[in-house]
Amino acid sequence: MTLYREALLGKTTEEILSFISSIDEDKLIVVEVVEVLIAHVKHLISKGLIPNDVGDKVLKVLSDLLKDNEVLFKVRAEDVHEAIEKYLRDVVGEDAGWIALGRSRNDHVATALRLKTRKLLLQYIDRLLRIRGLLLDKSCKYVETPLPLTTHLQLAQLSTVAHYLTYIEEMLREYTDMIFYVLGNVVNKSPLGAGAVAGTTVPLDRYELASILGFNDVVGNTLLATSSRDFIVVTASVITSLITSLSRVAEDFIIWSTPQFNYVEPPPQHLATSSMMPHKKNLVTMEVLRALSGEVIGHLTAMFSILKANPSGYNLDLQEINKHLLTLLTSTLEALVIFEDFIKNVEFNTNTLSNEVIKYSLIITDIAEQVAIKCSKPYREVHRELASVLRDLGGDNLGRVCRELCRRFNVSDEGLCSINLNEVLRLRKVYGSPNPELMLKYISKEKEVLDLDYNRYLNLVKVLGVNHE
Repeated sequence: MTLYREALLGKTTEEILSFISSIDEDKLIVVEVVEVLIAHVKHLISKGLIPNDVGDKVLKVLSDLLKDNEVLFKVRAEDVHEAIEKYLRDVVGEDAGWIALGRSRNDHVATALRLKTRKLLLQYIDRLLRIRGLLLDKSCKYVETPLPLTTHLQLAQLSTVAHYLTYIEEMLREYTDMIFYVLGNVVNKSPLGAGAVAGTTVPLDRYELASILGFNDVVGNTLLATSSRDFIVVTASVITSLITSLSRVAEDFIIWSTPQFNYVEPPPQHLATSSMMPHKKNLVTMEVLRALSGEVIGHLTAMFSILKANPSGYNLDLQEINKHLLTLLTSTLEALVIFEDFIKNVEFNTNTLSNEVIKYSLIITDIAEQVAIKCSKPYREVHRELASVLRDLGGDNLGRVCRELCRRFNVSDEGLCSINLNEVLRLRKVYGSPNPELMLKYISKEKEVLDLDYNRYLNLVKVLGVNHE
């Protein structure tokens, strides 16, 4: 039998129960559901709303369920909330009914989802901090290793490997900041005690309940507390953006690992070969990461579609969001673990890159800028004239192009047309450019920010009472 419906509605069919039940998906939040119920029972005891001996018996069973909850999924129930209550009744008898006082599945599942999301976001921060540290350490090794950058996938300007790696690191720093914000200001608010939709006559202290579970505030309005899933779509949007950004990086490494480029040496454990072609070395982990971004976008789209035009107040539609959220969060977190290992072990082929950059006119823009400055002419005029020279002479001989450009503007080509690549990089004095000296300062500053973020993370872990390894 099902516990909640039969007194009013009678029995339902197995097909209907299976169709509406979330019991399988609830395995992902069962620990959090039990934690929420423990907080609720403790609060009822502290308020003198249930007998102490009853509360103690229930808490003992709930504590055991935190260690082993498999028995709950052998119970015929609509969801894990009903399964817990039925199991409690089997163990402690009718005294289990005391826990229903002031409690609704609506506020309890919203609280459990926030707890689960909070735990996962802490893991995201931890993982991002690890990856950022690896990127900064590896950047120091490649401060002067040249790397051609592209726009429109066409060769554009000379850069360095360190410049590219710190591009990823700063991007992940921004996502770290976003996740800190979402966790602290969106997710970490308690809906507990809000009842089904409009509160309860039971004298619950919602702030005390929030404190028991480590929340820093409550979702004030009880309608918002029980029926909003904004915290889910905000969280999912940030994580979807993160994996989408990383898919672009994965694409870079896939291209650079091909024999035509040979810019990077991927870790062997990230490669797979062909069942037919024994020479193939396919960068399959980055391919799966690249594909995962599309799956995650699909989950986010599904969540928005479910929420669209859903009337205010709890509806069972919201139950269908949970599996999309948890799949999105867990799969992307797994991708970060893989990405961390890849960054730790990937190496750049410095010889290939050094030979590659001298083949192409990657510093021609820098030369044009220097000519414009030397002859005090508008850059657009020099740009136009340089295009004319390239049309006439082609771009294979950079020295010849440079000398012709200088002749047309009547400026000395001394030192300019024989300038080497490292000298060009040092001419770029703007903050954030691949200038090696500036890059070292940039890396040092980013390491300081990383240390601050790590201490911020440790403080948050301490406040929330989460185990840190």
